[in-house]
Amino acid sequence: MIRIEAAGLLATVQDRGRFLHLREGVPPSGPADPTAFAAAQALVGNDVDAAAIEIVGDAFAFRCDDRRIVAVTGRDVALRGRDVVPGWTAAFARAGETFTVRCGERSRFAYLAVSGGIATETILGSRSAYLPAGIGRGLRAGEVLPLGMTRVDAELAGRLAVSPDYDTGQIRAITGPHAQRFTDEADSLFFGSEFRVETASDRMGTRLSGPRIAAREGEILTSGVVAGAVQIPSGGAPIVLLAEHQATGGYPVIATVISADLGLVAQRLPGERLRFMRVDRGVAVAVLRDARAALEAIA
Repeated sequence: MIRIEAAGLLATVQDRGRFLHLREGVPPSGPADPTAFAAAQALVGNDVDAAAIEIVGDAFAFRCDDRRIVAVTGRDVALRGRDVVPGWTAAFARAGETFTVRCGERSRFAYLAVSGGIATETILGSRSAYLPAGIGRGLRAGEVLPLGMTRVDAELAGRLAVSPDYDTGQIRAITGPHAQRFTDEADSLFFGSEFRVETASDRMGTRLSGPRIAAREGEILTSGVVAGAVQIPSGGAPIVLLAEHQATGGYPVIATVISADLGLVAQRLPGERLRFMRVDRGVAVAVLRDARAALEAIA
């Protein structure tokens, strides 16, 4: 069991999402920063489909009933037990030892993984009535969550994963499916301008302000959308869709952020700025392949 002693501003159980139900109108959900989530799971030796805890805001504290390997990832994070363990580093948790996830000033989403994973099958069947990942209610201090069975190897403590450069403002994107609806001037403006992250941003999407990007023919017939799609509403302010995106949308999509850079967008704070850099599909696939290879090297 993992016992929640303090829940921070908001903490939710997340798995990596559901990807086979868009046709029924159910978006995948999952972690806002898939890269950090996957790294946390790899550091503790979990399967990619295991569940972990997404944390927003200081400070989340917990203890486990038995020995476990734990890790926290995200932007500007650390884990405090008897000593301070840097983010993106596996740590050995003794039975009953209290740890606190520390989120710095630049942190937006942190991910706590525990070896064995959160046993979502037990949670979903309990009176707690947790909903699927990304839709459930926030955790509360005093709650106890079941963990999966695992063999704990203390030698895993101390292994590292490489954090992305969250301070970069360069976001790679491929040309979107509705590029023909934008003039060359609008396209150049989008890929050549700096945008500011707005306070209305959330797990559904990052809203941007900056130069107005206009589509030729306004809105489109509703079509399916994916995480990373950059929609252009009639007002001309881009929206980058994230984990809780809707299943369909009627705004033209000028570009799609590559999978490897989704977390960089999700972790940008209100007021921070970013630029989009065009890459082709080959680069997007190669970067994703390299990221997966890095995770496999950890495991």
